[in-house]
Order: sequence, then structure tokens, then C-alpha cells
Amino acid sequence: MAMKILKKLSYLGIVLPMLALSTSCTKDFVEINTNPNASTAASPQSLLAPALVSTINSNLDRCFRINNEFMQVTVTLVDSREFQRYEVRPSESEPLWRNWYLQLTNFRDIYETAEHGQQAGYQTFQGISLILDTWVSSLITDMFGDVPYFESNLGKYGNTTPKFDAQRDIYEDLFRKLDSANVLLSANVNLPSDLASTDPIYGGVANKWRRFGNSLYLRLLMRVAHKSDIDAVSKITQIVSNPSTYPLMASNDDSAVLYFTGSLPYVTQFYNARDYDFNGDKGYSQFFINSLLDLKDPRLPVWATEASLGFYSGMQSGYPKGSVPDRQSTLQLALKTEPRLGNIMNYAELQFILAEAAIKGYITGNADTYYRNGVNASIAFWDKTITNDYFNNPAVNLLETDDQTDQLKKVYLQRYFSMLFTDFQQWYEYRRTNGMLDLYKGPGLLNGGNMPVRLNYPLIVQSLNRANYEDAVARLGGKDDINGKMWWQP
Repeated sequence: MAMKILKKLSYLGIVLPMLALSTSCTKDFVEINTNPNASTAASPQSLLAPALVSTINSNLDRCFRINNEFMQVTVTLVDSREFQRYEVRPSESEPLWRNWYLQLTNFRDIYETAEHGQQAGYQTFQGISLILDTWVSSLITDMFGDVPYFESNLGKYGNTTPKFDAQRDIYEDLFRKLDSANVLLSANVNLPSDLASTDPIYGGVANKWRRFGNSLYLRLLMRVAHKSDIDAVSKITQIVSNPSTYPLMASNDDSAVLYFTGSLPYVTQFYNARDYDFNGDKGYSQFFINSLLDLKDPRLPVWATEASLGFYSGMQSGYPKGSVPDRQSTLQLALKTEPRLGNIMNYAELQFILAEAAIKGYITGNADTYYRNGVNASIAFWDKTITNDYFNNPAVNLLETDDQTDQLKKVYLQRYFSMLFTDFQQWYEYRRTNGMLDLYKGPGLLNGGNMPVRLNYPLIVQSLNRANYEDAVARLGGKDDINGKMWWQP
């Protein structure tokens, strides 16, 4: 059973006494062989899908709760829930930290067991492991800043108090891992046919994983391209200029999406939620609805209900305490079981990354071409199409009269919609771009009206790894709060 797969896994070196809680999404996956004469290590194919489903669903849960409120996708009707006012309780960090580090152990174990087993396709499993390790590790450091990384997930070897590594050092190692994954996957060895179904994203096709890994590379390089102490821009240029060495996603078919099927275990976090629990305590924000109306965007009815016959309207984000507004347009109930909620990174996002890189002069490609490719792909991702009239809209078109800031704002807005429901990418990008997305400022905002830039470290870490925690907080300026700027923060 999945409990056996996960036994002996540690949560930053601390054995989880309530590990059973982590198996709710994976209880129906393949059993591990318990032959006492065989290896007790879980095979790569038995770890991959359960870890992916658990990570994505945990991300979805927290995305809807935190990211969507910060980034004015939705506005809560629960007056005491303060995310939309920029106040965060310290307890909010715990679920993310716990799940990410638990599944990071599984993703790293895929590499080790593939390396030792030398089974068919082992190098592909290793490449997949490095990419998913990078994905989850980037989520952790981009959420908290300096975190345990090089010594993390080593509890089974006796390290229960890992040091917190500098975010810059973590990023450099993430880049190393993605380069290694690119080399491993360049062998172009697909998983054997009997194992292909254990990969719910690409069906074991090595080249598609390679394209995702290199596209993820660009996402992370762009996140730190403004830092003078790391030469990310040269690597961006190298990747884009050498497509044979660094192949990238070429279409929506290459998008990294775990498409939920509606059948166990591939069901969304909200599959069994009551309708009210899914959308009864929230509605879409004014920023979200008004932006789609300005764009004349065909995705609006896919995502939102009408507030009244023929009209869409949003709620005020950051409303004063005690002044809960009337709910307007809300989430379509079909989103509860929407297959595309398993998005990790799609082709459209890559095109918007390339558009930004071209606008800033990092690469020589045509920014408008990349941008239009991204818009078309993003809308097609949701099974909608547009005509050229869509680009005749001044709110969409990159005009010759636009300065660089105007062009980037249009790119960022379209990228915002391409990353809808995708973990915390909207928030991370808002922080990276120094708030260039024109979110509305509600009259009830707290925290001095400033968007939080991180979550605090979990309380359990403060208790069980105190010395290393205090060292990390000292590097934040002596205060562990939501305003402590991390290394890449502008």
C-alpha cells in the first residue's frame, strides 16, 4: 500500500507521526512488493504518480486559499480571512512546508532507486527526478527564502537539524540539476511500454520531459535575471540560441500538465467538495473580471458565472473589515473537476517568457511573435479560439507607441491568465516584476498596503531546528515576517 511506499520517509529529518494524513490522495496506487528477500526501496514507477498527484493537489488547495486572494483572482466572503487584506497567520506555512518536503523526498528517491536499479529507462527516471526536484525546491525557496536544501530530507541518515542554505546557492544548484537533466534526457530513451502509464504527464516520453525541464530553466533564470551576482542572462541567451542542445516546448502538446481524468486517483482536490465549499464563500474580483472584459476575452464564460443576466461583475478586493460586499460573478462549478487544473507549466507561459526576454534585449527573437504565440496558445489551452480582431484591441496589441513598460504590462497580464490556478506562480511573478501588474488597492488593506513577499517559517521549524532557524532569520534582517525580502526580491 502507499503507506508502505512512504514509510521511513522523513519530513526534514523528523519522522512524521501523522504520516497517514499524507496518503489520502495515493491510497489506491500500486502496492510495493514486501518480499523480505527483496529490496525495501520503492521503485521509481511506484513513486512518480502518487508524489505528483499529492504535490499538485496540495498546491491547488493553497493556491485557491492564498494565491488567488493575494493576486485578486477571487475575493473571500469570510470577513475574518485576511489574505485579500495582506495579513497572513503564521500557521498558514505549515501545510505547504510539510507537503513539499515530504514529496521532495519521494522525487529524490526516484533518482537514487533508478541509479541503483539500472533498470530499463533508468536515466529517464533520473532526468524526471531532477526536474521535479527543481520544481518543488524552487517552490519552497521562492515561498520562504533561505531554506534547508543541501542537507534536507536526510533524516534517515541522522540529520534532523539541517542548516538553511542561501537562496542564491540553492538557485545555482537548481540550474546545475536542470543542466544534468537535459544531458540525461538527451539519450532520448523513453520509458518501457509497461512503465509508460506510470508517468501521468508525458507517458514516459523523454523528449517531452527534456523540453519541460529546459522551459522550467527559463522560468527560473528570468526570476533572477536582474541580479548582478549571477549571470542568468547569458544562460537565457545560450538556451534560446541553441534549440538542438536545449529543446523547448514547441506547442500546447508539450505543456507539463497532469490532466485529471475524473477517476481515482487522478481527481482534483475539489472533486468531492460540496458546491458551496468550492465557490460559495468567494467570488471573482473586480480586477479579474474587468481585465477579461477589457480584453474581450473568450475565456471569461469558461471561468466565471454571470452576475446577472448577460453581465459579469467582480467584488472589491481589500474591502474594509465588516463591509463584506455582495457576491457577483463566481467560479464555474465545472472547475471542480476541470482536467487542466493539473497545470505545472504550459507552452503559453514559455512564450510570454520569451516575449519578455526579447523586449528586454536578452534574446534576438521578435517579441510580438512570441507574445501572439502565447496569447493564441493560452486561449487554445482552454479550448477557445480568437480572430485577428482580438489583437486589434489596444488593450491587447503591442503598439509601436508603447514604451517598454507598456509592452511588459501587456505581456504580464496575459501571462497572469496563462498561469491561472497554477500553484503560486502569479504571486511569485508579481513580486519579481515589482508589482507591475496593476492590481487594485482596496481601502481595507493591512500591512501598510504592501503585498507580502514571503510566508514566515513554520512554527514547528522554529521549535525543532531553532539554531539554524535563528541563523536564517538573522539573514532576513532579524525578523521572520511576511515582509522579509529574499535574495532575488527586487
